[in-house]
Amino acid sequence: MINITAQALYDESSVRQHQLGTLGVDKYGARYRYIQAGAVALVTGHLLQEAAEDTNYRSMAVDTAAAIGDKVVSVTLGGTAVTANQFEEGELVVETTPGIGQWRRIRRHEVQTSTTGSCDFTIYEPLKIALTTTSQVSVRKNAYDGVVDFPVTPTGAPIGVALYAMTIAYFGWVHSGGPGVALYDNQTNSAADESAIMPSRDVAGSVTPVTEALAAPVHIGFGREQVSVDSTMGFVTLTID
Repeated sequence: MINITAQALYDESSVRQHQLGTLGVDKYGARYRYIQAGAVALVTGHLLQEAAEDTNYRSMAVDTAAAIGDKVVSVTLGGTAVTANQFEEGELVVETTPGIGQWRRIRRHEVQTSTTGSCDFTIYEPLKIALTTTSQVSVRKNAYDGVVDFPVTPTGAPIGVALYAMTIAYFGWVHSGGPGVALYDNQTNSAADESAIMPSRDVAGSVTPVTEALAAPVHIGFGREQVSVDSTMGFVTLTID
């Protein structure tokens, strides 16, 4: 395996062995991401989603001006407190002028129990455009921190398929690109001209063929079977990575 050294592909661990989101590639070209399971154990073959977005962490006002070169961005929280390590290795984006478009990884941040209090986020790379108190910032958890079964009503982006049943809050690898398998739902079977797959809107954790009738489907790969079978694992090629 490339990049999969400290923790084997089918082993889980209660201790993090790699950076969350680390990309691994095997000798066949299949790709994997290193994740931490969320509050519910993961199920073998199920499609997974990043932790649900909390929109209170969007469009937060900068409460202290930040100069070019600064690595601390201070914001007023938008209605939800911040707990220890919640956004560690997550993402920060300046979404309005001044400073719009700057995207950074979060190195660390304060704990803030007040839902509308001030919170400092320390970023890895310095700001290239100064911020003022009219700037607005959004933050997001690391996409691979606390992943869950893909729900029938999406609350985040797909990140991969579970390779095995992973214990709550444990760490391990999930399949995100190249040849593998996924659970098909109990709806329309795929046909020769409908091989693209997307997250199911009927059965959590499963995939379904993309048809022309669907509006703006999220393609995550394609099926490798002439006709899929309801509620069974099918061969697929994932294109999430």
